[in-house]
Amino acid sequence: MALGEKIARLRTEHRLTQGDLAEKMGVSRQSVSKWETGSSVPDLDKLVALSELFDVSLDTLVKDQDQKEKVDSQPSTPQQSLEKYPSRKIAGWILLGIGLLSLVLGVALNLSLVLLGVYVILCGTICLTVKKHPGLVIGWGTFLPCAYFLPWFTSANMGTIFHPYFYENIGTWTMQLSISYGFWAVLFMLVFITIKNTRMKSHPFLFCGWAVFSQIYGFIPIAFRHTDETIKSYLVLSWCAIALLFVLLFFTGKSLYEYLQARKQIL
Repeated sequence: MALGEKIARLRTEHRLTQGDLAEKMGVSRQSVSKWETGSSVPDLDKLVALSELFDVSLDTLVKDQDQKEKVDSQPSTPQQSLEKYPSRKIAGWILLGIGLLSLVLGVALNLSLVLLGVYVILCGTICLTVKKHPGLVIGWGTFLPCAYFLPWFTSANMGTIFHPYFYENIGTWTMQLSISYGFWAVLFMLVFITIKNTRMKSHPFLFCGWAVFSQIYGFIPIAFRHTDETIKSYLVLSWCAIALLFVLLFFTGKSLYEYLQARKQIL
């Protein structure tokens, strides 16, 4: 793949128009168009800036695909053979072994070990089958069901931190608040790792906004069915949730529109 084709592909993957890329590089849109058509080649400083923007190495950006295929066709070395067994597969087989052992012990000793074994086997299966970011898949796949079923097993939920009642009885409800804050901490940790390791790093605030909204959307109805006894802080939070929804919808639509426009320019 030629340099110009790589630049066009990476720009599209990052949902940037030629004008957006030109603005980030400090050049004209015509210059970007010439790069992508092969009419001209970026200077060295622009190549370095492009590699940093697209988060790829300079070698990956500059080297031709045919050269890479020649290297790949060479006999494999012991180090290359080891790369056929990535750490995710090793972790997957280890988790499968632990899960099967837990199932056997659970049948003989305790049913809770059976549930643990099933969960560990699922995690091991994900590690073996999901090539990209299996840890994130396991993290989100564990967090979302736990957050949803949290009120079924405890008197706390992720909205607990917004209720003044729990703070008025801090001595009695410390455990509920701790659980709620703990889940929020896990949520923000997953959001941060997801943004850092995926394409969402192009739109971090949009992703964070939807993650937060997924936990506070339940406050929206309060704005439309409140009574004189409704706590004012609930009303404020409810209208803030409504405002956040409209902001998220606007910027999500804007990002989708820019992405579609970029696709049209490529096609």
